[in-house]
Amino acid sequence: MSPFDSSTPLPQLAPAPRSLPGFLTIRVLFGTFMSQFGWLFVAFGMLFVWVFDAGGVVAEWVAFRGGVRTASGTVTGWNSTSTSINERPVYTTSYDFRHPDGRTFSGTSYATGRWLEAGTEVTVEFVDADPALSRITGMRTSVGGGMVLLVLIFPAVGAAMALADLKRRRKALRLLRHGTLTAGQFDTIEATSTRINEQPVMRLTFRFQDEYGAEHTAVAKSHQTDRLQDEPRELIVYDPLNPANASVLDELPCQPRVGPDGNFESTARTLPSALYLLLPGISVLTALRYVASLM
Repeated sequence: MSPFDSSTPLPQLAPAPRSLPGFLTIRVLFGTFMSQFGWLFVAFGMLFVWVFDAGGVVAEWVAFRGGVRTASGTVTGWNSTSTSINERPVYTTSYDFRHPDGRTFSGTSYATGRWLEAGTEVTVEFVDADPALSRITGMRTSVGGGMVLLVLIFPAVGAAMALADLKRRRKALRLLRHGTLTAGQFDTIEATSTRINEQPVMRLTFRFQDEYGAEHTAVAKSHQTDRLQDEPRELIVYDPLNPANASVLDELPCQPRVGPDGNFESTARTLPSALYLLLPGISVLTALRYVASLM
């Protein structure tokens, strides 16, 4: 007889709020494929943000939308950089200019595929509130051009994926701490438009009854459906105040089960917790450090 047969009593949960092992908490929050892939996308994208100074392009765009004045300047030299855009090298042009109040400022502008010789007279645009922020008209203050903003798509998409998954997993974590346990009957299965490792992610629904006998549905999504269909009935934890908020235990990382003390514990083989925090940690620290460098 299956351990989840309707005639078999459900495991007894400890009173809420229940304590959860630290590893189980980390694994539920960050141990999914979608979470790790999202954070990998952020870390990978931030590498290109650093290389092409995409954040500098944004900072320049914001700064020069305010009060801008112009002054005459003189080129003092030029140099090449190690960066190319569309296979065209990026060059720097250095210059001096005199502020209308008599002060002299120096600056460096960037351009793709061109530079200006020393001694060339130029028009310099500068931010009225901060004259040290300037550029030669027609050039820019950062290595990357406007098209470089496309590299911001990578960390943005990755962050959206990771944070959306984190929001879902926080709900699951709350259910493990405060939810009510029941068993659900498999109902339907259908393919979604998402694929992982060339396998379609399936959407499975399970019917279950709350403590008052009302019927509800729990949804699980996975590309590994075997563990969600290996029992006639699957354990489900739901919010007693809102039974529509429910999670199938076998969908969650670590496949948590009720331990002898009534608290949830992991039953799956696991890696050290630090490995699941590695990509989120690198991504967040890199992003924060880069934002700080722009201030």
